[in-house]
Amino acid sequence: MEPHKRKAVYLGLSGLILIILGIKYTPIFLAATTQQSGVGDKPVVLFFSVDEPCDCMVELTEQAEQQMANWPVERRGGIPVVRIGMEQHKDLEAKFEVFRAPCLVLVNAQDQVVWRQDYPLIEGGPFKLGELEEAISGMSPN
Repeated sequence: MEPHKRKAVYLGLSGLILIILGIKYTPIFLAATTQQSGVGDKPVVLFFSVDEPCDCMVELTEQAEQQMANWPVERRGGIPVVRIGMEQHKDLEAKFEVFRAPCLVLVNAQDQVVWRQDYPLIEGGPFKLGELEEAISGMSPN
């Protein structure tokens, strides 16, 4: 193959790879920028979860998702819950020192961790929501 044709083929393949990577990672980038805006300006409960758990974690992850979905707003003092997919938010994992999912982190308006549970339970649901509710009620209003 002639050298200029070989260069053209390499450039074409490189461009195709860049386009595919752009298509794949654009939704992740957009989700990260929109979800991060809710962290840091008011108290929030961060619910770290995984979208595609390994086989051994499927049941626990489903229970955690269901427990959080059924947690009444009035029991958490109106504080929003932000679900964070760990595969997509490595920056928030590092910032709040989250190493496993499911995990709950209560963050105050100054972006400080007030309460956390990163070892899920098996019996009675993965999270100790009663303890979290006590932590929320003990926070000073903003």
